Amino acid sequence: MIGVWRRLNEFYSTLLFWIIGDLLYASLLHDFRVWEFRPVWIDHFILPTHTIIATAIAFINYPSVIVVFLGRFPKSNIKKLCWVILWAMIFQAIEIIAYLNDSIVHNHGWTLTWSFIFNLMTFSLLAIHRWKPWVAWLLSILNIILLWIIFHPPLPK
Repeated sequence: MIGVWRRLNEFYSTLLFWIIGDLLYASLLHDFRVWEFRPVWIDHFILPTHTIIATAIAFINYPSVIVVFLGRFPKSNIKKLCWVILWAMIFQAIEIIAYLNDSIVHNHGWTLTWSFIFNLMTFSLLAIHRWKPWVAWLLSILNIILLWIIFHPPLPK
């Protein structure tokens, strides 16, 4: 595991890509969040708001996930596909637990099914970004447009 952390520089631009995506969600949909983190238990003292929780996730969880996800990314196409699905399922399981204990809520038609689709898109884009950054950016823009059409959020003021 330590060897993978030494390679963080290789994955740094992909980590920034992921964090930028999160920041875009936070700023563009500030008043129309389709999912929102809520503090539970001790979180009220440590992570009292959605914004602080989301920021902590981006700067603490994402680097850890990136080094494992990309650092151990398989070579064969079928294993690559399985790896992306595995990570989408891990994030889905975490979200289901959070959903059941009310530390995440869904709004405006967002569901656990949409979250799984979003997780598949996210991990696919992270894998693509690692090797073809501009393709990932283009696909991200297309995904944003598609989600905007489906969920009809108002334009930010």
